[in-house]
Amino acid sequence: MTLMSSARARSRAAVLAAVSASAVALAAPAGAEELSYGGYISATHPVHSVGLDPFFARVTEATGGELTWTTFYGGAMGGPKELLGAIGDNILDSGAVVDVYTKSSLPVSAMISGLLATADDSRLYGAAMAEHELLNCPSCAEEREDNGIVALGYYATSPYVLMCAEPVSTLDELAGKKVRTSSRFGAMMQGMGATAVSITSAEMYEAMQRGSTDCAVGPAAWLTSYNIKDFVRSVVSTPLGAYYGTMVLTMNADRWEDLEPAHKQAIIDNIPQMTADINWVYLEEADAAMAEVAAREDGQVVEASEDFMSAVAAFREGEYDVAIKQGEEDGIDDAAEIVASFRATVDKWRKIMSEEVGDDKAKYAAALKREIYDKLDY
Repeated sequence: MTLMSSARARSRAAVLAAVSASAVALAAPAGAEELSYGGYISATHPVHSVGLDPFFARVTEATGGELTWTTFYGGAMGGPKELLGAIGDNILDSGAVVDVYTKSSLPVSAMISGLLATADDSRLYGAAMAEHELLNCPSCAEEREDNGIVALGYYATSPYVLMCAEPVSTLDELAGKKVRTSSRFGAMMQGMGATAVSITSAEMYEAMQRGSTDCAVGPAAWLTSYNIKDFVRSVVSTPLGAYYGTMVLTMNADRWEDLEPAHKQAIIDNIPQMTADINWVYLEEADAAMAEVAAREDGQVVEASEDFMSAVAAFREGEYDVAIKQGEEDGIDDAAEIVASFRATVDKWRKIMSEEVGDDKAKYAAALKREIYDKLDY
């Protein structure tokens, strides 16, 4: 059964009427088949401007204008908690789904993305998540089927890093610091001697301004998107983790089934480039934000000390047992086997990244196509 919410309880007609003014339609020739897409972040966000919008345009071109898209960005069709239901109920043809916000409906997927603190390379984990979910996890496919959706594309955020108001790169310097965190990063910081502070990302600026929070763990892009660069003097650039569970392209199962095979293939063929574009622009954003801090006379961007990273490594190893235990509590009988399968997929992609891809975006897209999308049986 799909997750029911107040947003899903509204009628299709009422929802569409409420957002019709904010829809952005791509030009469509007469007779074209039009698909709707709902996203919860702004239209100007790089996920849309660099990733999805060029993807939609490429698919339209590849189908000779026969398949077009109308986009509803900025939460016009619902936030991250509502979009799963909107897609599953065919209020939307497609959209973005975040598994951690819909854990009761997607517990297996959420168990795997809940290992975000183990992600030492966001691109690697993004690729491993896509392969695991789309090819290696029957339980994942079953829960998506139960929700009336088909997953197609995944991406990873830029790495989560430690951003502080004063120099911090060792365990001694971290000890006693008040650190704004979320999810399992709170347990990580507590275990390393800091005090985890649970506030929303929107509250970070005021908290750092008042000195009630010394540091924050999050993507480096927060330095500029939340303006905490006003107070941050030190960034530990060594990755602490990354979130890699966003299903950036999810479709209603019936709508997908009704598409012509050539249209399906055009979509699948263009997903690797979209994924690479999103993952790379996230890293570029992070680098640019950290460069602003490093350029300041009183700013620094440093790598974590050896003792700091030893503590992170020890925490990460314990995360697998934590995930398995939580998965079993959530009713996933084969949690241990699923986690082991994901770890094997991570190991596979670690080899691909080190021996083949490196920092080459084109090679990354080619690897995604070869290892995942050429094998999809949709």
